[in-house]
Amino acid sequence: MPDVSEIKVVGTKTVVADESLASAVGLHHTIPTALADLVDNSLDAGAAHVLIRFVQDGTRIVSMMVIDDGSGMDNVAIDSAMTYGRRRDYAAADLGHFGVGMKAASLSQARVLRVWSRATGHPAVGREIDSASERGRQGVSVIDGDQATGFFGSVTPRFPLDTGTIVEWRGISTFLMSAHVDEQTSWLEQTINDVRSHVGIVFHRLIESRRVAVTVDVFDVEAGRAGALRAVNAIDPFKYPVAGAGKYPRPLTVSLDGSTVPAAAHLWPARSNAPEFRLHGSPGREHQGIYFYRHERLLQVGGWNGIVRARPDLGLARIAIELDDNLLQRITINPEKSGVTLDATASAAIDSAVFADGDGGFRTYLGDAEAAVRAARSHQPRPISVIEPVSGFPEDVLDSFSDAFDFTVGEDPVAVGWRALARDQFFEVDLKTRTLWINARFRRDLLGHRSLNPTDAPVLKSLIFLLVSEMFEGVRISARQKEKMDAWQEVLIAAIAAHREQVAL
Repeated sequence: MPDVSEIKVVGTKTVVADESLASAVGLHHTIPTALADLVDNSLDAGAAHVLIRFVQDGTRIVSMMVIDDGSGMDNVAIDSAMTYGRRRDYAAADLGHFGVGMKAASLSQARVLRVWSRATGHPAVGREIDSASERGRQGVSVIDGDQATGFFGSVTPRFPLDTGTIVEWRGISTFLMSAHVDEQTSWLEQTINDVRSHVGIVFHRLIESRRVAVTVDVFDVEAGRAGALRAVNAIDPFKYPVAGAGKYPRPLTVSLDGSTVPAAAHLWPARSNAPEFRLHGSPGREHQGIYFYRHERLLQVGGWNGIVRARPDLGLARIAIELDDNLLQRITINPEKSGVTLDATASAAIDSAVFADGDGGFRTYLGDAEAAVRAARSHQPRPISVIEPVSGFPEDVLDSFSDAFDFTVGEDPVAVGWRALARDQFFEVDLKTRTLWINARFRRDLLGHRSLNPTDAPVLKSLIFLLVSEMFEGVRISARQKEKMDAWQEVLIAAIAAHREQVAL
């Protein structure tokens, strides 16, 4: 084999990216992460107000808008913003990073992206990308100037909009389009809550410092007006009401390539129900790990980046690390700005980090975190044991089972689910499949609406599970256990009948 350590260059070529590459960027965006990417652009444009608007026609969400009062764009700037592969010059404090955020975020959720904008001293301008058109994602349509002016003037975001930008999604592919009003309403409320939660966490420093006010509303096309304005509140993952264990929080120094990176090691108080600990409403222990910030914007909500393994004993541990230009050379920010990947040097630097006072470091901190969790458990004896539930419940309920009980040793876990049973059966103990079935015929009666959520009715499921848990401890159900269950079935079926009569009145 010839030695090719030295190559001979005879020319260069410019290669045009394939259309499929544009489709792949932002593939892992969710609605909340996509909207957060658009808020980044608003902040880079100097916006003081950002409104996230769901546009509703009847029960259907027909479009989505992010409206800001930033500096806006003229014809040249908007053409650059709509072009794939053209990375603008970012200022030192800008949140933008890749130069494809608006396009990737928007077209990951919708077929059509429209952008309307107006800069000081310039008329309103509009552009559109229709990913299903013949020209696809790389074809940009210029919208008539008078129409752009009219549209820009018709939007009522409840803050002055002399200059700014409106990013609009149409033909949205990731929204629920159910014919059932209850399902559609429930989905919209949950989505709004998810968006407020995610944006409130990611931009908590910027919101709390009043650099920007972010709000959400729903505009009703038929009524011609927007509903109640909902503020996005800052949710600080490090804002605990009382101090954590020991000397924490403590400054932590990460030494990398001859310089230092500031960090802070925190230990949350045990058994906290604060929303700042239970991010997105899930158990706080799920958000242990490292929180990376860049220009006050949160890029990663927990996780240990392969440095250590996540485990319950580290559930109170959170570290804030401020990314500077030096550390940025050692990490990769994912396109959705919802996580980072460290190279081996950066991982080793964090693992070797020391406290500013010289008394220990990262590994000492992990030991202190484990000790804090053990100390909290020692004050909460668990003398009662049950069969372990494995599915059918929200994650926080499953975690509560593990906190409140010891699981029966040597017994396989039990799932809980819905299945159509005989009309005189409220539930069924299925030893063969290790499943507690609840009669799906009564699901709508019990919930008050149709549901396809496998973790719904957690209160009912918990009560029935605790009632019949002992039935799963043997290989067969005894005659006495069957008599018990027959009695329970009779009462529960009578209760369902009474419930139906009351609802009918």
